[in-house]
Amino acid sequence: MPRYFFHVYDDVIAEDEEGAELPNLAAARLNALRGARDLIGEQVRRGYFVLSHWIDVVDEQGEKVLTITFRDAVDIKE
Repeated sequence: MPRYFFHVYDDVIAEDEEGAELPNLAAARLNALRGARDLIGEQVRRGYFVLSHWIDVVDEQGEKVLTITFRDAVDIKE
């Protein structure tokens, strides 16, 4: 099973050194979306969130295969 790494670029830069074994890129995308939503929740509890923060998904070869911005992770309605 492939391993994906989730590098977070928000208030701090956090590179994922452990990664997660997931069946495919679709599962990695879901994992990144969930992570972004968790981070957004933390920011909202502090009174803000930044739509341009993001998570890069990197494969075992070190290639970036996907970027999820916090904007991608939520549907903002008025």
